[in-house]
Amino acid sequence: MWLIAGLGNPSPEYEKTRHNLGFKVLDLIAQRWGINIVTRRGVMAKGRGRYRNEQVLLVKPLTFMNRSGAVLAPVVEAENLSGQRILVLVDDMDLPLGTVRYRRKGGSAGHRGMDSIISSLGFDDFHRIRIGIGRPEHQDDNVSYVLSGFSDKELPVVNRMVNAAADLAGRIISEGEMEPVTIKTEDIEEEL
Repeated sequence: MWLIAGLGNPSPEYEKTRHNLGFKVLDLIAQRWGINIVTRRGVMAKGRGRYRNEQVLLVKPLTFMNRSGAVLAPVVEAENLSGQRILVLVDDMDLPLGTVRYRRKGGSAGHRGMDSIISSLGFDDFHRIRIGIGRPEHQDDNVSYVLSGFSDKELPVVNRMVNAAADLAGRIISEGEMEPVTIKTEDIEEEL
């Protein structure tokens, strides 16, 4: 079985923010793969299903980004999963808007949601797809930036990134092991 975790913040006020791209990709994966995600005991939303020949468990921690690991660690333990069967979907300010990057293993790059997961799991050897949101041009306050929405001009790029990340998740589940991949959405035709 695979665990795919999309990171974000709960509640409607955060739904369309940069920090919620992990949730957005997970929602698209659930839609494509016909998996119903429902809230369980207020701490997570999850759904079980299949993709090709693999069982998958989709999880959204609902404890806010910085406590994502507190939700995922008990799930990983209960399902007896290793990092080889965990995929985390997360926004990344160190990647420019329009960039999606996959790699297996690595640090948190200062992302507090990833910090929480690595700390709670006790290892960093899991798959991750990072979705680029870029850095603010004139703001020193990264918190305000990640909790802001996308402009109308940015939305087509965001939609291409979300689709590319969902496609990449399918490849990872199918192939299991992959070399690191960087996708620039300017090279992808816009979804119709």
